[in-house]
Amino acid sequence: MNEEQLFKQINLVRQATLKQLESVTEAQADDQPEGFKNTIRWNIGHIHVVQNALLAKFGGKPVETSPRYIELFAPGTKPADWKGDIPSLDELKQVLKEQPETLKEVLSGQLDDEAAQTFLSLPTVGEILNFTIYHEGVHTGTVKALKEKTAE
Repeated sequence: MNEEQLFKQINLVRQATLKQLESVTEAQADDQPEGFKNTIRWNIGHIHVVQNALLAKFGGKPVETSPRYIELFAPGTKPADWKGDIPSLDELKQVLKEQPETLKEVLSGQLDDEAAQTFLSLPTVGEILNFTIYHEGVHTGTVKALKEKTAE
């Protein structure tokens, strides 16, 4: 697997995600229009959590995620159930901005390693990382749709 290309692609996708967030306000980040299961804030937190969690659980790599983030943004969670301190939009943007470099530091030279557990028939760490690009694209599309709906 060509590491340089994969990490470049991750950065490219992440820049597109962050660009979608440039004009989003704190209020917009928490708006949940009819027909949407979650909010912009949830979707961007979810991108971060799932990317780390897949690499930690299935890849078997030491990629850490705040337990609070897992509690808020893991699959199956929803803003309606949130209690306590919720990360600001700026905080979430910052963790998204830093994540690609952190992953590169932790995973360089290990993308061809066999995954600790196969995920969706993906047998290597690099293939799992590559899948997270698709996952991010799905949620960035949802962010774009939410942004358009909340601007109406």
